[in-house]
Amino acid sequence: MNAGAQQAIEFEDAACPLCGSDERLPLLTGRDNLYDLPGEFQLVRCRGCRHVYMNPRPTLETIGLCYPAVYAPHLDSGAAAAEVVPTDSVSKTPWYLSPWGRRIPGLRRLYYWLADSQAEYIPAVETSPKRALEIGCATGNFLQRLRGEGWDATGVEPAAGPASHPIRQGFDVHVGTLESAAFADASFDAVFAWMVIEHLQEPKQTLREIQRILQPGGCFAFSVPNFACWERRLFGRCWHALDLPRHLQHFTPPVLRTMLADTGFEVVRILHQRNLLNVVGSSGIALRRQFPRRKLGQELIDFTDQPTMWWQLAMAPLAKLLACIHQGGHLTVIARNKP
Repeated sequence: MNAGAQQAIEFEDAACPLCGSDERLPLLTGRDNLYDLPGEFQLVRCRGCRHVYMNPRPTLETIGLCYPAVYAPHLDSGAAAAEVVPTDSVSKTPWYLSPWGRRIPGLRRLYYWLADSQAEYIPAVETSPKRALEIGCATGNFLQRLRGEGWDATGVEPAAGPASHPIRQGFDVHVGTLESAAFADASFDAVFAWMVIEHLQEPKQTLREIQRILQPGGCFAFSVPNFACWERRLFGRCWHALDLPRHLQHFTPPVLRTMLADTGFEVVRILHQRNLLNVVGSSGIALRRQFPRRKLGQELIDFTDQPTMWWQLAMAPLAKLLACIHQGGHLTVIARNKP
């Protein structure tokens, strides 16, 4: 992003997007830790509902300037960063099914147990056809997974560049916002939004639109950073998931439950994801601040975009322990549209 584009970002004062209260307390001020946009950005906590949000925030007309061309989720990496790809990089045969792997009892089961980060969720297709929508589909990796599981998948993506990838693969992708897509009532059996809701200026407005286009009893699954976790308390302004000024909302499980209930959903489960990528990225941010001329800090930050399988497997036991005590750095939420 060039300096002119950076200077063109405009900010506005906003009431709490969840309860509308104008009463708030300053919580912290931080910089852009990932793409070095100039300036400092403030988080506040609502006195009414306790929700944490960015204020002042970028205006709707200029918020796109907060996302540089090298914004990691918009790059076609071929796989979601938080997922472990269960295949060998050389052979199409998974390593745990190789001749040596078959000789080790329980290796395949152990591998899947370690690799399951609970970062995403796909309901089983019991009867066909079933329609699914992914909001913020980026380059279409999850759309491919939905198609492979038997879903008729559609996407919404605000950025035209990333959206061109799934469009070339034959997916129906609307370039714009969910509201501008203007889907008919009860169009979908499931709606997914992975690491999207925290980017929205008015999340309750979007959730009401999702509730409208979702079948009664349909599944709504999404993920967000967990502002209540130990990582955020330990790393403070260096927390990788802070991601100012792109993350406008910062959720805790109680606030999520209230928001979903207010918009016509019932919570099925809130899962604490089993990965430590935030810890790796936060360590990198802290090291880069302390030792700006050293490469290790940036290397750790870059690792979070394309983590290696073996390192994720090595970190999995600790990640699972933290998830068990409800201290995961990201949350996967599974909700149902109330009939």
